[in-house]
Amino acid sequence: MEKNIKVVSAELLKGAKMLSKHCKNCGFPLFEKNGVIYCPICSKNKEKEEKIFISVPENGYKKIIDSKINYLFNKLKNEDDVHNIREICETILILMKLKSMR
Repeated sequence: MEKNIKVVSAELLKGAKMLSKHCKNCGFPLFEKNGVIYCPICSKNKEKEEKIFISVPENGYKKIIDSKINYLFNKLKNEDDVHNIREICETILILMKLKSMR
């Protein structure tokens, strides 16, 4: 446990941001720095092998989110079921929050 606290502290001191998502390999919290999401545990254990990184494009993700929001608004126009309307609206709100991040 103490080792994990040291790892988290070190990453935060480097300017990384701890995310609410966890590594699929080891379960440790993922971090993000300079647009790169990574697991500090797996990246240290696999320095010689290919590192496990998920690259977040600088502004490319906003175009993807915009297209999804447009798709959902078009779907909303023809929707009559209240449950589906609510789901679509909640999803649009989530996408708008994602778009405003950074």
